[in-house]
Amino acid sequence: MWFLQVIALLIVVGAVFYLGMLQGESQEREHQRNMRRLERMGGMSNENKYWR
Repeated sequence: MWFLQVIALLIVVGAVFYLGMLQGESQEREHQRNMRRLERMGGMSNENKYWR
């Protein structure tokens, strides 16, 4: 009977890992989008921020 618990645990751990990977990819895409927006607006510095 214990092997059923082990299998269930592996399924749960796998699901948590998979969902974490999806969340990480989503955050990475959002980060890339924000960096491109910052570069379009002149980067991180405040000089000529909106005048490019």
